[in-house]
Amino acid sequence: MVKAIRINRFLRRILIWRSKLSFKPEFFSFAEKMNRAENVLICLPTEIESLDSAKDHLTIFADIFQNKKISVFLPLVGAESFISQLKGYEAIFPQKEDLGIFSLPRKKFVQRIKSYGFEIVLDLDLKDGFINSYLCLKSGALVRIGAKGKIGFPFYNLQLALSKEEPYQQGVYARMAETLKNLS
Repeated sequence: MVKAIRINRFLRRILIWRSKLSFKPEFFSFAEKMNRAENVLICLPTEIESLDSAKDHLTIFADIFQNKKISVFLPLVGAESFISQLKGYEAIFPQKEDLGIFSLPRKKFVQRIKSYGFEIVLDLDLKDGFINSYLCLKSGALVRIGAKGKIGFPFYNLQLALSKEEPYQQGVYARMAETLKNLS
């Protein structure tokens, strides 16, 4: 059974507060990091209803990150049924045992994400999928891209301002991709 991952609200607030207090920002050139990056992680939305739109736009994002190894994170427990729909991408998803109390990823899963050596992480979740934000920060990637207003710094150091009207329309991901193309 496929299940979206939800993290306890209280724990989420504590993690955001603690991350903001302890994070030391680094300055870099986005275009330079885009050109030098070899490994990219794209986090799909936590809302099952939004997966189709995001999956339809994976090729657009793959074109932005040309000649880079692209992996896809599925924030769903038991996502084996979705893997066949992600041909050409390495799919990463947690199993039930990868999640601890309050559905927070265990250290072993976070270490597995870090071991890939992602230099860029792109979160396609436009709503409040905290697991994506948390893994973006914990991935060790220098460039972490997400929607503005979701959680913000330090989870994302590049935030894209997107229209809040009907956030899962097909055009939102196209505009997001266009913005990233213009930045690189």
